[in-house]
Amino acid sequence: MIKDRDIVAGCKADKPKSQRLLYDRYCRMVMGVALRYSQNQVEAEDLVQEIFIKIFTKIQQLNDEITLTSWIHQIATHTCIDMLRAKKRPLTIPYEEMPNEIGDMNCNYYDDIPTEKLLAFIQDLPEGCRTVFNLCVIDGLSYEEAAAMLSCSETTLRAQCCKARKILKKKIENYEKTY
Repeated sequence: MIKDRDIVAGCKADKPKSQRLLYDRYCRMVMGVALRYSQNQVEAEDLVQEIFIKIFTKIQQLNDEITLTSWIHQIATHTCIDMLRAKKRPLTIPYEEMPNEIGDMNCNYYDDIPTEKLLAFIQDLPEGCRTVFNLCVIDGLSYEEAAAMLSCSETTLRAQCCKARKILKKKIENYEKTY
């Protein structure tokens, strides 16, 4: 098996074989990130293309301080956030939709749901909720880090995350009743 550092060296030398190896090795991970931030498969496929263009364009900037996997994940996440910003939809929710409880909720109820079904539930979330849920719950960013990335308040993020969890919990409960 070819090591990541050898693939990176080949990509930095603009070798198509190395670029193909990198794509083949990381396409599934990148698609997973894109699917979580997009509303459908087509949008996710467009994002994957944009992400790999950025990866190959910025590969010269990659250094030994960060692993290739982390670097690619970071580019994928930022590209997805940039796509959401380009849509120019604010990440706020109307006051009447603000949940009463803004604090964290227990998320153990996701464990027994098939991955494809949970992904579909996440894709169905309103865009703001989906973005915050991905950043804070799945990617593990703190509310402070996510707020800085999205240029909004931590309170807004907490409200969006709470709303996302409530929506997901309801969808999961309905799913469990039928299966």
